[in-house]
Amino acid sequence: MPEKIIGKTIPEIVKITSERYSDKNALIVNKYDGDISTITYSQMWDKIVKLSSFIQQSSFKKEEHIALLGHNSPEWAITYLAIQAAGCIVVPLDPAQRPQELRRIIRHSDSNAIFLERKYLYILSDDTENFFPDLPRFELENIEALISTEKTPKEPRMPYSDECIAVIIYTSGTTGSPKGVMLTHKNIISDIDAFTRVVPISENEIFLSVLPVHHSFEATTGFLCPLSRGCGITYARALRAKEILEDIKAGGATIMVGVPILFEKFYNGIKKGVKSKGGIAKSIFGFAFNLTKFFDIFLTCSGSSIMKPFRKKAGFGNMWIMVSGGAAIRPEFVRFFNTFGITFLQGYGLTETSPVISVNPIGKIKPASVGPSIPGIQARIGEPKSEGIGEIQVKGSIVFKGYYKNERATIESFTEDGWFKTGDLGFIDKDGYIFITGREKNLIVTGGGKNVYPEEIEEKLNQHPIILESLVVGKKTLKGEEPFAIIVPNYDQLDARHEDWTEEMVENIIRDIIENINGKIAQYKRIKGFKIQQEEFQKTSTKKIKRYLYTFKELEV
Repeated sequence: MPEKIIGKTIPEIVKITSERYSDKNALIVNKYDGDISTITYSQMWDKIVKLSSFIQQSSFKKEEHIALLGHNSPEWAITYLAIQAAGCIVVPLDPAQRPQELRRIIRHSDSNAIFLERKYLYILSDDTENFFPDLPRFELENIEALISTEKTPKEPRMPYSDECIAVIIYTSGTTGSPKGVMLTHKNIISDIDAFTRVVPISENEIFLSVLPVHHSFEATTGFLCPLSRGCGITYARALRAKEILEDIKAGGATIMVGVPILFEKFYNGIKKGVKSKGGIAKSIFGFAFNLTKFFDIFLTCSGSSIMKPFRKKAGFGNMWIMVSGGAAIRPEFVRFFNTFGITFLQGYGLTETSPVISVNPIGKIKPASVGPSIPGIQARIGEPKSEGIGEIQVKGSIVFKGYYKNERATIESFTEDGWFKTGDLGFIDKDGYIFITGREKNLIVTGGGKNVYPEEIEEKLNQHPIILESLVVGKKTLKGEEPFAIIVPNYDQLDARHEDWTEEMVENIIRDIIENINGKIAQYKRIKGFKIQQEEFQKTSTKKIKRYLYTFKELEV
């Protein structure tokens, strides 16, 4: 069992870790020219202290809000921690959001200053208007210059207690207008502590930072978690699979957290790579893979040794743990990577829960489940209906303090007896493992009063190679709702399989796929209509489809 984290607030923990692992590399960047840039723990803490001093010297008071806008980088990490070490509250912003959305969040969050990358200055002012004339702004590219001004830096002004708010994270807007989630130091530290009791992490690990770090999943598990354990963080240059594999090799990464779409790219890349090597190589890979599956009946993780040569060729080097979150992942991917020799764990959480609620324990993985709740956290199913399905509700120290300046939404997000309502539907099996069936807001209720979980049907649709992605929504009828599918075809697959395809041919192929699926599911779940969409669905920065943009509930049939 890993030792408990020492320190009551995030900057205190990083200070202690920096003293303990002073000469170890904390932040690692693989530059485009092939050079590796590193910052040790002692160097990182020195920069944090000096930037914290600059913030204090700039007359920002304790618990004032300071916004932070930029991509994953050492400068972003140092600024985040310096803001908290100055006793202030961080408001991380999503670079992928539109300028007007970001301006609304800056205003709503009452941010008193902003640190941002130079290329985002246009968000604050353009050729015709300065939207924030009195808002101090500091460029992340100039952080070193600010640090160098602090010759006799002031001591960090640590937060009063672990109950102080550490960060206000605005939800990514999959359901419309974002809300500011207030997380305390205790919320985040409790989540890290419980997560690392399920996923043991030693100081020898190196994390690959891929997901946008402003998001709670990456911020907690891919940023603050490794820094609390003395691990290194290698920053990926882009979300492209080829560059990620280069960064894994260059930085020696051993652990990464990601979202399903990323792991699907890896999966397809491995399959494509094996196929391109010819029949003999394909047979050798298949034999080793099946041999691993056989030995896994008696042993766990036999693929770590049997599949090692194939992992090396695929570019995964020392990578041994992958954690998927943010959305449901197909069980076949979980099985594949575990057989491939990488411990692949699916977890679950929300921004409001810091975010991890559950994760599959190593050696006891259920591929279709998001695992049991992490230690110290309670999970239950509120008002279970058919098959034990109901809303997943949680209670514990990871649950947020509330929505900033939105007391009504805060009250509505809890039950009368104090459980947080996740809005996700699912069930818990006899072993305590959580299975998610869908989102309550996405639920389709038929004219006969039957519940249809669109995610269940989408999973079946997305398994077909001709379908790139799909969305099943409820289309209104005079009696109720019926499942309707929006399909984005995989045009690369169409080109490979059909030399001269036409739109009519694509429509017939999709119709046949749907009819085949309809023949295998209950009548009330069957897709009653569909439309083809050429462009991919609009998504959040963590690759969740913005479902509210595609609702058909207002249409009468």
